[in-house]
Amino acid sequence: MTEGSTTAAIVGPIIGSQPPWGAPTTDLDRYGYVVEEYHLEGSAAGHQLVGDPPAPVDGRWTVEEFARAPYRTRLLVVRPRDAARFNGTVVATWLNVSAGFEHGAPSSGEIFQGYAWVGVSAQEVGIYGFPAGLDRFASGRGQPLIEHDPERYGLLHHPGDPASFDIFTQAGSALAAGRDRTVDPLAGLSVERVVAAGGSQSAMRLVAYLNAFHPSALVFDGFLLSVWEGRAPRPEEGLMPMGVRTAIRTDTPTPVIVVNSEFETPHLAQIPCTDTDHLRIWEVAGTPHGVASGRRGDLPDRRGRVLNRLSYQPVHEAALRALHGWLADGTPALSQPRVDIDPGPPPRIRRDELGNACGGIRLPELEVPTHEYQGVAMGTGRPPLFGAARPFADEELLRLYPSRPEFTRRWDAAVDALVATAALRPEDAPAMKARGELVRLPIG
Repeated sequence: MTEGSTTAAIVGPIIGSQPPWGAPTTDLDRYGYVVEEYHLEGSAAGHQLVGDPPAPVDGRWTVEEFARAPYRTRLLVVRPRDAARFNGTVVATWLNVSAGFEHGAPSSGEIFQGYAWVGVSAQEVGIYGFPAGLDRFASGRGQPLIEHDPERYGLLHHPGDPASFDIFTQAGSALAAGRDRTVDPLAGLSVERVVAAGGSQSAMRLVAYLNAFHPSALVFDGFLLSVWEGRAPRPEEGLMPMGVRTAIRTDTPTPVIVVNSEFETPHLAQIPCTDTDHLRIWEVAGTPHGVASGRRGDLPDRRGRVLNRLSYQPVHEAALRALHGWLADGTPALSQPRVDIDPGPPPRIRRDELGNACGGIRLPELEVPTHEYQGVAMGTGRPPLFGAARPFADEELLRLYPSRPEFTRRWDAAVDALVATAALRPEDAPAMKARGELVRLPIG
């Protein structure tokens, strides 16, 4: 553990009149899974960076403790009902709070293939919401825990985000293999490894954790980060810091996979961040940071652009499987091609004659395009992180695809190539191929 970290107590399972916030929205009986919630309590230390410079870009950060306070937070546990189905891997997820409330558990995907998933309420915004002055960032689609269910969450308390890293260490330690637990949130599952996971703001915080805390704590066996923008907050900073540019330190032999959309590509191009023996960077060409909900964005703007509906998520599912294999079998995840960059300054994504990014992991929509896809787009009247897409005119489609069978052959070949390089799970290929049948073409 990090110097000064203590052992946390686990209380529960917590029973309330409402289900836990963020529980999967799927039928868990279909997967043979159950959901439970526990409280985690103890005392956590706040840390600050030291050294000159205090946050070197190579990620070799050093911290020291400056304060300590009590806390009580929660663990949201989604696990196999039958211990025989457990594959030995616990995925401890740093719950994202960028919208002013916590994002919930996944409702489908690789996690239901025998993993246990644990959401950690590591940050104060998830419990209390944004304070005055920052509440303008709240999305309105959810509530912080104490507002959502005062009966269930009224006893939670958080000393502030500088303590979030120690809280996450203590949560990981509570889940780790060989832990003697008075209360077991995993109901006797035989834990072999714990993976830390998080996306977007949570990925930035996990990079700060990797750089400053993991080398001494060594609680987590691997890390899975998504849509990480090449930044990390200083551990002493409070709510919503933009952080500093930093690479992931390379002197700790812990497997790390980063799954990024096209949105983050220019950001990573500005730091020393390449594959090593223990690090893999997977970049999915054409995809945005997030996929907007609703259909209003399907109406073209004045420049003929619509929302970008592509998602890196199928690749993320494959990355979790690859990381599990890396840890369980010792088979490293494959390196994947990076999106091509013209170094600039500023660095810019290299694009083909149709306007789509060159290189990277290529969904069939990029290999057999009917749109120009932008992972980030300005001037659309929508948040840039949702990207944009410009449908090709009929005459352009006719030039590219004179027959539906030829289009289908190329689409299916692109899907098969993703499976062959382990960037797509084989069981996801049929649905992705079926997606090609729905593509409108101005031909018979």
